[in-house]
Amino acid sequence: MIGVGVEIAGHAVKVATVDGRPGAFKLVGFEVHRIAPQKGESDDDVVSVLTAALGKAKGPVVCSIRAQDCTIREITVPFVEDEKIRKTIKYQAENYFTSQSIDDLIIDYAKFAEHDGKSKLMVAGCRKATIERRLALLAEAGVDPVAIDLDVAAAFNAYAALGAFEGKGAVLLVDIEADTLRVGIVDQGKLRLARAIRMQVNSMRLQQGGGPRKRPGDDSGVYDTAADESARLPVVILDEGEDEAFSLEDSGISETEREGILHRVFMEIDRTVASVNLPGDVELIYLSGASCALDGIEPMFAEHFELETVRLDLATKLGQAPDKKEKGGRSVSLEGPTAVGLALKALGVDHVGMDFRQEELSYQGTFEQLKRGLACTLTLLCALVFLYAFSLKQDLRLKKERLRAARELEKNLYTVLLPNLDDPNVPHRPLRQGTADDPKYFESLDAEARALRVKYGGGGGGDANAPRFSALEVLRQFSLGKSAVPAAWGIEVMKARVDPRDAGKSTFDCVAVDQGAASELARRFEDNEVVTAKVQSSQFDQKTNRWMFTLMLELRPPGPPGPGRG
Repeated sequence: MIGVGVEIAGHAVKVATVDGRPGAFKLVGFEVHRIAPQKGESDDDVVSVLTAALGKAKGPVVCSIRAQDCTIREITVPFVEDEKIRKTIKYQAENYFTSQSIDDLIIDYAKFAEHDGKSKLMVAGCRKATIERRLALLAEAGVDPVAIDLDVAAAFNAYAALGAFEGKGAVLLVDIEADTLRVGIVDQGKLRLARAIRMQVNSMRLQQGGGPRKRPGDDSGVYDTAADESARLPVVILDEGEDEAFSLEDSGISETEREGILHRVFMEIDRTVASVNLPGDVELIYLSGASCALDGIEPMFAEHFELETVRLDLATKLGQAPDKKEKGGRSVSLEGPTAVGLALKALGVDHVGMDFRQEELSYQGTFEQLKRGLACTLTLLCALVFLYAFSLKQDLRLKKERLRAARELEKNLYTVLLPNLDDPNVPHRPLRQGTADDPKYFESLDAEARALRVKYGGGGGGDANAPRFSALEVLRQFSLGKSAVPAAWGIEVMKARVDPRDAGKSTFDCVAVDQGAASELARRFEDNEVVTAKVQSSQFDQKTNRWMFTLMLELRPPGPPGPGRG
């Protein structure tokens, strides 16, 4: 799976493409495209650069919003449930965002601590107009991002995904590039504060006398929308009209000026850390940004802050050679953390959970992508339901056919076994039970048999060959005898031939698991007053490994009435 991260900075568009799954990410590509308008920043230039940068990008896209375009506060809410926080965050934050209407802002948050049933949040607010403009630029380039993340949060996401904060307490993320100093404070693996300071190089250029040159009407040169609006101190930035992003390696900056700029950067970082009540000391500083490519900058930070300072090699951790530079000659480790973090977010790896595509600006493309699949799924589901209903209808038809056949068989049995004794022109007696719509031949058979026994005493008439009993009586006597044999003998009847006349013989072809089953079955008829039984033949079948035998039943000679004859 491919994830694409797009960072739109003040002077460049950075695109990172990451492939893989959690724990096995690989950086496919990283590009930096410079924005170089002739007179200030132009939307047309941004669109053309975006179009060129995203021409080869395939996969879901996540882009960033700059921290200097947001107002960021730390607030406390009186509950810890995420659902409650999500529903009330805009109203909770209204008291902290007083410079403009809360309805004109997109508000999102990151929870970094819980204590005594309360939650501490880093809350960021961005004007809807800013988000709309960002989406419009991307739309002109043919891109609809699935999410918009805070740039500092995206950089944190990249470091967190690579395990940079494991086993560490407080950590500083410092990014110096172009006209912006970005600082992130991480506490116990959670992003606690994000701050971006917009700086002016003119205000920081050192004059021959050694002091900073002030701009007319501006004593500070600082534009900090993320920190307290009353806190405006001088920091660093680029001269207007310069095409290249600011870098401490700029050959036009003297060593003395460079030291002065770094001194101001250190001061802003000190102020940022001092504004946060950390439970412990800062343990580590991660450096990034094009301006941090200066050799020896880590020792300078380490000496000033007395902390370990490193530039994390993202390229190596993401499957590339150390310090490998992609198109544009830019280092992934220095300029790529934010773009890489955005690409990881596109893959579902998000350690902060902020997204400024909310309310009427929320991402609508998910359903559009799933529409065809859902339509196919629903069509298939309807087809399956139809087939299931058709199958039920067929089963019902077969059951009706079987019922009709059973009734026809009952009718045939009644006609054959109980011929009319008074009028040979009538095929069978009228049914004594049931109706034309619901005939009950079995019940009628039973009633007719009882009536015949009462009338003739078990038989009668002038025909010497006329049966004294119904064939059903012979079947009933055999059934009673077989039911008396234990099931362990495994006797099964394969074929039956019934002749209820005195001179007739009824035979039953059976199979059993044991040779003695035939004798056991015959023994059950020794005291039977209607029939006698004997085994006619018995042999072993090698194909089925069972014994086959034929049991023959004969009617006992007429005698005094007794059990079974009345």
